[in-house]
Amino acid sequence: MESTNDSSTTEPVKTTGPVRTCAGCQKRVSADELVRVVLDPSSQEIAVDLSGSAFGRGSHVHGNTDCLAKALKGGFARAFKTKIVADAKSIGAQIVSAADRRIEGLLQGARRAKQIAVGADVVVENLRAEKVELVVVARDAAAAAKLSEVERAVAKGKAIAFSDKKRLGALFARDEVAVCAVLHAGVAAAIAATYQLSRPFANVVAGSGGDAWSSSPEVR
Repeated sequence: MESTNDSSTTEPVKTTGPVRTCAGCQKRVSADELVRVVLDPSSQEIAVDLSGSAFGRGSHVHGNTDCLAKALKGGFARAFKTKIVADAKSIGAQIVSAADRRIEGLLQGARRAKQIAVGADVVVENLRAEKVELVVVARDAAAAAKLSEVERAVAKGKAIAFSDKKRLGALFARDEVAVCAVLHAGVAAAIAATYQLSRPFANVVAGSGGDAWSSSPEVR
């Protein structure tokens, strides 16, 4: 059962999907825009459920530090009708970790569906042919980040800095991968949405900084 924290002063939201209330700002928005958390009643601790598949009572919060802080001050306690045990750093780290796992799963799914281009040459070729929905560049791939075609993708809001070369390589059975490109619009949109949810909390994870980009790319 989901807690939605209905408010008579909240404006209706036009959406075709499930609507939930942010435990921080109390705004009702599409569930896809929020992070779901669940409560362990035995410990009163909350855990992030980014996939939305965990059993039990849930609450939701926007993927930003302000809403999370407000939710931790009382929003989650009201939603779950009990005292909760959590802190912003641990929840933020959980959000980043869950988002990374989801993005990796989506990239592997795109690989199985043959909807991904891997490696600088192939990515550039597909960018020139306008077949790319989203570019993913490893944070430690300085050379790939400086490719003119990739820079144009960044300027258009169609690129993200994610993971590192070795970890990306492991997803595609290679030693290292500096850059890849998602060709499927739906997969690209799911990756972008997940990335945006976790982005505000990335600095709580050790080693998440140090992007090879001169300025961190944002997906729009």
